[in-house]
Amino acid sequence: MKTIKIVIAALRIGAGLALVGMVFLTCADVVGGLFDHPVLGSEEIVGLMAALVLAFGLPLTHIEKGHIGVDLLYRFFPDGMKRIVDIGISLVTGAFFALLTWQSYLYAKEMKAVGLVSPTVQFPVHYVIYGVFCGSLVLAMVIFVELVEGLRGEINE
Repeated sequence: MKTIKIVIAALRIGAGLALVGMVFLTCADVVGGLFDHPVLGSEEIVGLMAALVLAFGLPLTHIEKGHIGVDLLYRFFPDGMKRIVDIGISLVTGAFFALLTWQSYLYAKEMKAVGLVSPTVQFPVHYVIYGVFCGSLVLAMVIFVELVEGLRGEINE
């Protein structure tokens, strides 16, 4: 898990840089628009950076339990039932993000092969899709590690 946390720290820095880039680019576009010189393709670039912010931020958010949780009934469950629910949720989300990882990799390869670029600034889109692949891969690994730890805790107790 230590290696994964190092990778997550690097992804956090990448997400932060993309977020700061989104802010500066949006500000530059607004100020440029005031002088009739908006930044060409700013919405396009901000959208691509938003995809990276989301993909790179998910693993850290998951580890810190920063996502929204609905525990209206969950908090009343006995500890054994909570472990079963946690394992079930880990199985479903782990499978989903493993599928997302696999499909985003295949999609990025396909977009690279056909040479798809963004319409205005002609940026190769496959780089962003590979970023989504990396973020979802790390998240799937984190969920898998948590699942194994949950099963070990179930077995040890």
